[in-house]
Amino acid sequence: MIKILTGRQTDPLQEKILEEAVENYQQHPEQETFIIVPNHIKFTTEVRAINKLATSKQQTETAVKNLHVLSFSRLAWFFLKDAEQELPNQLDDAASAMLLAHIIENKKDELTIFENVNVNSGLVNQLYQTILQVYDGNLDLDEISEDNLDQETKNKLHDLRIIYDAFIKEIAGKFSTKNEVQLQLNEILAKSKNLKQASFYFCDFSHFSLQETLTIKILMRKAKDVILAFKTRLGEINSSAEEGDYDYVIQQTIKRLTLFLQERKMDYVTATFPLNSQPNGREILNSLWTETIPKVDELKQVQLVKADSRYAEAYFVARTIYQQVALSNYRYHDFLILAPNLKEYETYLTPILRQNQIPFFNDLQQEMKYHPLVVLIESLFNLHENPFQTQNMLAILKTHLLIPSWYKEEAEYIHDVDELENFVLAHGINHNLWKKHFDNFVNAEVIRLDKMDDEVAKIDRLRSYLVDKISTFFKIIEQEKDSQKALTIFFEFLTKNGIADRLEKWRDEANEAGDLQQAQQPEQLWDLLMQLLQDYLAINPETFDLNEFFNMLISAFREANFSQIPSTLDAVNLSEMGMVQTSGYKQVFIIGATASNLPQIQKMPGFLTTENLNQLQNSFNSESYLEDSQQLNNLDQNYQFGLSLALAQDRVYVSYPVLNASNEELDPSIYYQRLKDYGAQQFVQHDLPEKMQDLLSFITNPDASLGYLTYMNSINSGLAVQELLKITQEQLPQKTKTVLEASDFDNQPENIGQDLASQLYGQNLNSSVSQLETFYENSYEYFLNYGLKLRRRFENEFDIIQAGNYFHETFDRLVKKLNKQHTDLADLSSIELEQMLNSVRNVMKDEGKYSQLMNDPFNQYLFKCLDHTTSKVAHNWRRSLKETPLRAKYSELSFGLGEKIKGLSLEVPDIPGQHKVDLRGKMDRVDLANFNDKNQVLAQVIDYKSSAKKFDLGMFYNGIALQMVSYLDVLTKNDQFFAGKNRLSLLGAFYQTVTRQLERLNSNKLIDSSLNLKKGATDSKPKLMYTGLISNDPEILVEAEPLLDDHPSYSSELYTGVKTKARGGFSLPRDRNFSEKEIELLLEYDEYLIRQASSQILSGKIELNPYRYGKAKNALTYSDYRDVFFFDAMLRQNQYHEINNLNKKELILKIKEKLGKEQ
Repeated sequence: MIKILTGRQTDPLQEKILEEAVENYQQHPEQETFIIVPNHIKFTTEVRAINKLATSKQQTETAVKNLHVLSFSRLAWFFLKDAEQELPNQLDDAASAMLLAHIIENKKDELTIFENVNVNSGLVNQLYQTILQVYDGNLDLDEISEDNLDQETKNKLHDLRIIYDAFIKEIAGKFSTKNEVQLQLNEILAKSKNLKQASFYFCDFSHFSLQETLTIKILMRKAKDVILAFKTRLGEINSSAEEGDYDYVIQQTIKRLTLFLQERKMDYVTATFPLNSQPNGREILNSLWTETIPKVDELKQVQLVKADSRYAEAYFVARTIYQQVALSNYRYHDFLILAPNLKEYETYLTPILRQNQIPFFNDLQQEMKYHPLVVLIESLFNLHENPFQTQNMLAILKTHLLIPSWYKEEAEYIHDVDELENFVLAHGINHNLWKKHFDNFVNAEVIRLDKMDDEVAKIDRLRSYLVDKISTFFKIIEQEKDSQKALTIFFEFLTKNGIADRLEKWRDEANEAGDLQQAQQPEQLWDLLMQLLQDYLAINPETFDLNEFFNMLISAFREANFSQIPSTLDAVNLSEMGMVQTSGYKQVFIIGATASNLPQIQKMPGFLTTENLNQLQNSFNSESYLEDSQQLNNLDQNYQFGLSLALAQDRVYVSYPVLNASNEELDPSIYYQRLKDYGAQQFVQHDLPEKMQDLLSFITNPDASLGYLTYMNSINSGLAVQELLKITQEQLPQKTKTVLEASDFDNQPENIGQDLASQLYGQNLNSSVSQLETFYENSYEYFLNYGLKLRRRFENEFDIIQAGNYFHETFDRLVKKLNKQHTDLADLSSIELEQMLNSVRNVMKDEGKYSQLMNDPFNQYLFKCLDHTTSKVAHNWRRSLKETPLRAKYSELSFGLGEKIKGLSLEVPDIPGQHKVDLRGKMDRVDLANFNDKNQVLAQVIDYKSSAKKFDLGMFYNGIALQMVSYLDVLTKNDQFFAGKNRLSLLGAFYQTVTRQLERLNSNKLIDSSLNLKKGATDSKPKLMYTGLISNDPEILVEAEPLLDDHPSYSSELYTGVKTKARGGFSLPRDRNFSEKEIELLLEYDEYLIRQASSQILSGKIELNPYRYGKAKNALTYSDYRDVFFFDAMLRQNQYHEINNLNKKELILKIKEKLGKEQ
């Protein structure tokens, strides 16, 4: 008998099929009864079938002989086990890909598409899948007509024929593909004479592959009974279904089978599952989703959940399950959690379920590619490509698979690996530098290890061991061309160096700990590795290619997964949507229902696209065709979501997070919105309870609830919260005490007091300008950096700080060389200047701090870029000297205690005793111009910056931009040093941007009001002009740049924003020009800020008070101490100190107010 049973998605078709199959088995126990289901639900279906049989016998358990619950692949092995001819070894996907890559390379001259294409793993995988489809689909590529095919399809068909024929020829008699077993099954079934008494029951399928369809067709002709159950939209067969219809895919599956039966005039019956006269909530929901009934007043079957985050969403799931099991007599196996992409919830869902002590089985496969052995193999391959690359050398050490025998404790090995990593990064050791003994680097004294000979010797021994093992391995295997011998070398490397023993030890430890899942991993991994070695040898029995070998291993491990074992039968099931699920769940959670996840539209086509396949349709028939899996998936999305909704007997929860892990807003899925339109109620799950009524949304077991109870206690303590905390304390006394104390934690550092401060800083403060700026940016950072002297791990890399140092040192040496030779830069030719710069650079690059960096070719390139930049700036400076009498007199001029130039020495107020602050520092450049006829010396300070910067009045007022004004103050305090008996006049303090950037082509700065190209806009000169704070004294301005005198409407060639007006006078940078009196006021306020900061530092006052300037700029952005601060602006204890922009008028008023001066 052939029967096709149809029902709706909510109908218990599996129960019906099991019932009929068990009844048949009981009536004919000597005959074979087969129940065929998707592999994913085979185990649970088997348990149900046996339970049903036992129940019918009024027993709790029973044994069976001829009742089989199998998937298609297991059905194949069932019949193949007694086959006369064994299948050849199955070829792993990675080995198949390697074989295909060989074929493509060897046949390139015959190919069209692949002739000039770089063959990558993705393309080879697409091609392999298509070859499997052709093989599976009984398709003869030579019989496909090329009429009406476009050129792309013709080219693909041309190449596919050549590659397919070569592939089949290569594997014939030696290997089987992964779908070969299905082909062999059909051959055996077609010849079998033992099917007349066998009955076959199929359920829970919506689609069959061509070979699976062929299996069913053979059974229809040979077996005693073939019963198939399908779930459709209306529970009926609709042979006229079209693309876009709700159940199009499954109706096409049914249609193929019924056409086969009709064409051969075979008898069959159809049956429809009866309609329930009193539909329950689940059936009403399905009718709504399939649009067979209009909207209902209230949709109770669905609860929509809008969560603040993925964490809140996952916690909602755990809390709901916990409370339902605790209060409503549910079992854990009554719950199913589905997600379109379960990986998004790996770091949220499983830890939260564990914290709530909820047993679960995650059927998302755990990937092998993250296992230490795979990391080791991948790192070896990378070392073959890039010998002794630090990243991969360290990765091998961190796998803990290659541990020298002298380490008796693993903790000692871990310590040495950490120390070795610190040393290597600090000294920039990479590539061949690994071959050098570490004592060659210690003279640099960049980290504390450099002064610890014994420690360096220990880690050098570890370095030597690793280098020796890697060098020996590659020296031997790179010379070997015989595959068998090369694989033996690789195998012995793993075994003789204790790697295999290490894996075995991990397995034993996991077994002892009762972690069966973890215990199986080393064995599964090793088995796959041995299989891959066999595959490689079978494909390449003679010539060994190391690159190809590593690529095959890595590709295979990237695609491989560990098999999994449920630890208990009563567990919540976690799975992905699109995978077939058993019925019988009471509550289903569909999480991650965002617009990007649902529907799950596939956008990446195969080797043959939908358009290609459509053109090939005329060459297909019912017995041989290629399916468009991408199109099938996309057409089936609505139906598959309907199946998910129908899984829950009692309730479905559909949720989505408002924000992702990057705090980007997410929109709900169209499916979510549709359910909302149907009347489903929406619940909002917050990250934290906001009021007492919310608390029930967070209460589970004491461990998981404690944090929420403590938070609620801190914002809204009440009797109920106190009672709950009391109960929790009885269960977890120590943890509750710790968490409650932590809730009172004020994330503000405590003052250390004057005594401790004096031990850290001394009685008097010797500080630099930049250090005091750090204090005003965030006084806690000042304490960590200059008090405790905490430093981030030093890495000898060419970063922005190193680049800045190189800029400064280049100009410093240039100025000193000019002064030593009594040479005026303006008198040098362009060639002479470049020669002088090159001589300076050559000396610098031979010195230790730069020579280490020059070992890296990329760093050499970066140095060349920096040299181009310094040349650009230097040549611009040389040309600009023709416009001014100012010349560089001093470079990198240090001031402070022990220096020729006095720093600022000020009394520190408001603390007991006599204390002072001595300000030290270094000025990048001081330019002077002597006017002996006026008994005057004009001075300006130049500060080099790698990016454009302006003197910000708001930042200065708040102490964060003290540098330029402090430099001017130092000049005035040392006027005799700079001017002798003459009067020292201050022009200003300016930033010199060290850059060779041009304005962007679309910048409005390139065009003047007449739409003409501005003068100098085609080079970087505008960006190289001085910007900062400048005197507005006309006499001083003319002295600095004589061309400003008697030249109306003239723009300065040196200073940004300075020009003469048409009717006389000057136009100066707004809010950046100051009179002599105003400059004196700035200097006085600068000293006030220095005293105030020093007073707080020496009195031991500390605050976590990072500044914030607007929305984008704050003290935390580039701080190395954020992990220490734990600063959170959402906490009421943590607040930024806000800085506002000021104009000049506001600044002067505020300074006078602060200093108590008359307005």
